[in-house]
Amino acid sequence: MSDQPQPQMPAGIGNAYTFQVFNTMSFSIVAGMPIILFFKHLAASATVLGIVIALPPLLNILQIPAASLVEKVGYRTFVLRGWAIRCFIILGLALVAFLPDKIDRTTRIALMLFLLFAYNASRGFSVCGWFPWMTQLIPESLRGRYVSRDQLSGSLALLGTMIGTALFVKHADGLSMFGWIFVVGFLAGMVSLWFLRRMPDAPVPEQNRAKGPIPWKAIVLHPPFYRLLLFNIVILIALAGSGVCWVPLLRDVHGFEDWHFLAMMALNSAGVALTLWAFGALADRVGSKPLLGVSGIILVGHWMLWSSVATGVIAPTVWIIIIIQLTAAIGTGLLGLANTRLLMAVVPEMGRSHFFALFSVMTSLIAGIFPVLWGLLIDSLAGWKIHWGIIEWNQFSVCYALIILTYLISQTFWASLIESKAMPTDVFLHELLVKTPSRALTRIIMRRPFV
Repeated sequence: MSDQPQPQMPAGIGNAYTFQVFNTMSFSIVAGMPIILFFKHLAASATVLGIVIALPPLLNILQIPAASLVEKVGYRTFVLRGWAIRCFIILGLALVAFLPDKIDRTTRIALMLFLLFAYNASRGFSVCGWFPWMTQLIPESLRGRYVSRDQLSGSLALLGTMIGTALFVKHADGLSMFGWIFVVGFLAGMVSLWFLRRMPDAPVPEQNRAKGPIPWKAIVLHPPFYRLLLFNIVILIALAGSGVCWVPLLRDVHGFEDWHFLAMMALNSAGVALTLWAFGALADRVGSKPLLGVSGIILVGHWMLWSSVATGVIAPTVWIIIIIQLTAAIGTGLLGLANTRLLMAVVPEMGRSHFFALFSVMTSLIAGIFPVLWGLLIDSLAGWKIHWGIIEWNQFSVCYALIILTYLISQTFWASLIESKAMPTDVFLHELLVKTPSRALTRIIMRRPFV
């Protein structure tokens, strides 16, 4: 029996989870469904919606210049300054929503896009310090547990935010209602700052500090990092299309109301939270690669359901929407958990900030450019329809067919991912289908569900 002490979570890490709760509340309002519905109230096109969705990832490119500064300033200080700036920009969003009715929609759209640019620029610059900070702070053997708890905190916050927003929107009307929603986003952001200040800092190791020119080519071609990067690029092309398609499909074709979308987001958040609770500890036992494989299978099934709705084969009934949202929750929950954990594992200690910055920028460029391209595709196919028996090919069904094809291509890159401690597939399936359910049943019987 080893006498070495077991790794422990750092003291004060609970503040990180509470920070994530209020940070998610704020971010989900400013860069989530409420902002999309605001633009839909202004009759914005799918291209404009693509730009709105694209701004957060595109402005992550600011992490490249930030990477050389974060190690000089310190992780917590760097993140805290950027978070403070973006919080006050949210007040500007509220003011635009409260503008008098005589202000035309074009002016409102332009003002809101400008403020969203400033908000996401501040976020893109300061977020560079987050992953190096957490990677330095959390022991490797506990990172799956940390990532699951962190993302679980965000999912529960998103659940509560979407439920509250849906109830408010259902009984309110007009653009001014979004002003009050943005005020709540500002207050949540300020509370998140208080918990961010209470989080434990982590010293920047001396070997991490930039000295001389940054070897970007060597960073990109580091084999485990390079393969994970390619895998993510292809996946994000598919996810970008999915993010643009579903709101116009349900709102413009099937007449869904605003509160329906917020309720769907709440259901999705609940599903993600349950997924993270169930698989958080499992990720540290089986590794990230098996979970990414399962995620891919579930997401392909999810988009096949969307494709069936888009082609008119099935109607978007309550139960179909519930199944669609739950498959999305499980698939994206596993993807987020396993992908983040694997990234933290493949990035070497030397040059850590630059690895994370480059990964974020490369993937963000894809996530930022392709929503606009998908939006242009949807707008260009508006009104186009071809019937093949019971199947109707239209702007949305074409997009979902391309999304499925893209994601299937990504699974060829999944096979090449490098993870030395990943569990073999047959052993993982036994762990997932036999051992994990038996552990869950034992916890319920012994009344220890959270041990």
